[in-house]
Amino acid sequence: MVYVDLAIVHPFLYTKGGAEKVVLEIARHFRAKVFCSRYAPEGTFPEFRDVEVEVLKSKVSSLVPSFLPVRVRDAVMAGFKFYKKKLDGFDVINAQGTPSEWIRNRNSPVVWYCHSPNREAFDLYQWRMSQRRLHQKALYWSVLQPYRLIERKIVPKIEHVFANSVNTQNRLKKYLNRDSTVLNPCVDIKEFRAGGYEKYFFYPSRIAPEKRFEYAIKAFKAFKKDNKGWRLVVAGALFKERSEHVAYYEKIKKMLGSDGEILLDVPREKMVELFSNCTGVLYTPVNEDFGIVPLEALASYKPCIAVNEGGPKEVIQDGVNGFLVNCEDAMAGKMSLLAGNPNLAEKMGKQGRKHVEENYSWKTFMKKFDVQLRKVAKGGKS
Repeated sequence: MVYVDLAIVHPFLYTKGGAEKVVLEIARHFRAKVFCSRYAPEGTFPEFRDVEVEVLKSKVSSLVPSFLPVRVRDAVMAGFKFYKKKLDGFDVINAQGTPSEWIRNRNSPVVWYCHSPNREAFDLYQWRMSQRRLHQKALYWSVLQPYRLIERKIVPKIEHVFANSVNTQNRLKKYLNRDSTVLNPCVDIKEFRAGGYEKYFFYPSRIAPEKRFEYAIKAFKAFKKDNKGWRLVVAGALFKERSEHVAYYEKIKKMLGSDGEILLDVPREKMVELFSNCTGVLYTPVNEDFGIVPLEALASYKPCIAVNEGGPKEVIQDGVNGFLVNCEDAMAGKMSLLAGNPNLAEKMGKQGRKHVEENYSWKTFMKKFDVQLRKVAKGGKS
């Protein structure tokens, strides 16, 4: 089969997250070249070593003030690189994580697979600001004003926008007045397997404040009062160069104490093993865009207990393959239910596996993605 000649642009490849997984799968399927602002092969999926990756250079890097927080400095540099870059020789450019969509300034056609409009600038803006000191608020405000102006200039020009969930689709409409088509990420079903139902609950995710681990920890501690011998296992990547993430890690590590453990930079096979042998998976981020963790839990025959907000509501069928809860006490109660009824956990796990097999196939994803690429390559726009 002859594919569209595709280039992929994505700001950062230095972790193993849902966005990076989507980039990897599309790059492998379409034999696409990936352009990024920063690439750390040791931090992301090892399969990227078989993909052609080019790190964009820019003279503006030396002009970005060194006093800016790492997150802001990286985003500013990435934005400038994409905004100024002209890519020749491709039928279509696929933008992924924001601000890679700024590639549309000098390139066409572009299909943006939107994992979310920038949360720092939009849906998490007030929440983030409430946690910052006065000088930090002023700094972030001054950076986000021009960001929003450029974003609202560029996004209407993009030929087609995919949203990774209904939740993201609603954000695109609310903050950028842009229509989009929902196309959920998927998982490689063959990677995950059934195991036992050992006496631990599992929460895998990047160690960051918006993942709200303290919610899960408080719920687990309430659960453990009447369920001795259980533990909570947290696993994820920690960006040690970001002081606020390190401080948050120290905070939740102290909160969890001897009731569990926090594992950093866990190899993929170990993550699969932790999924396969837990009794259930917890997931408590703030209004998550979509969330690949619930899919990985269900693919591992494990029920997922998640907060009743954001993307998890689109994956978890409450009471069938997991639970959606509105408070920490409710989460503790569902953990008790599963801990006391291993047959229920197994039954819900089987329902979860079936749900993923029937609805989250990369083969179906690529067919839908390919149809739209071909359409915009021929001059179509939506």
